[in-house]
Amino acid sequence: MSIRDWAAIRRALILGDSYNSEVNAHFGNTSGDTDRTAAKNICLVQSNDSALIAQQRIRFFREEVQKTHLKPTIIGKPKVDVDADVTYHPQIFIRLWQDSTAVPRGKFPKSAEFSYRVMGETSETVTNEKLNSYARLVYSAFFQNQFAINKGKYIGWYISPVDGLHLQLYCIDEAECTRVAQAIVSKLNKTWSESLFKITKPTRSNAVSTTDTITILGQTKQRPQWRPNCTVRATEAWISLWAEAEEIRNSLDCENRRHI
Repeated sequence: MSIRDWAAIRRALILGDSYNSEVNAHFGNTSGDTDRTAAKNICLVQSNDSALIAQQRIRFFREEVQKTHLKPTIIGKPKVDVDADVTYHPQIFIRLWQDSTAVPRGKFPKSAEFSYRVMGETSETVTNEKLNSYARLVYSAFFQNQFAINKGKYIGWYISPVDGLHLQLYCIDEAECTRVAQAIVSKLNKTWSESLFKITKPTRSNAVSTTDTITILGQTKQRPQWRPNCTVRATEAWISLWAEAEEIRNSLDCENRRHI
């Protein structure tokens, strides 16, 4: 590869919505946090980096920060197949992840997710200006002060079709179910209705047992824990539009996307 070719690639990695933009969105505002600032600076491609140094920065970001090689297998259906079967209003998703420092060695971080639909809009009526408006709401509601949920085995349900809400919130107890549901409804500028809220109280234990093991292909492994208690924090957001193959992410969480 010629020096001119590398210079063009490096420029693309640094400018616009490319790699450096993803790193900045991932770390969000790191002012006042010297450790996060230092980690972000390690990941950002610099204007004088060689190809080798840039590759090391990208590898560090993918493997040590995002830990992409440790992501669990996801079983699901491609969005294009879903869209061929049913039409829907635009849907905004918020995903929360467990702090990496709280994840036991050898385990995957736990996550949570909730969403709401933008009623009165369709894929054809949504504009870039409206996306920016949604982004400001999401940022202010869930990222400016990082929204957290204490996860557990209880389920809080809040179903209000007229508001585009079908919340299924896994929380540590009944009080947390109520707090989280009310907070989401309030942050989305909707009116809370007690009649639309209910809580499921499982009797099954979710306690950890070090002796609860299974054997797979001759190897003894810990049985997956059912609905463990842990804290998860808002980390990423995106909007899904019907008939749009890719989810739209940057406009929703780039102002303060947090990785934990």
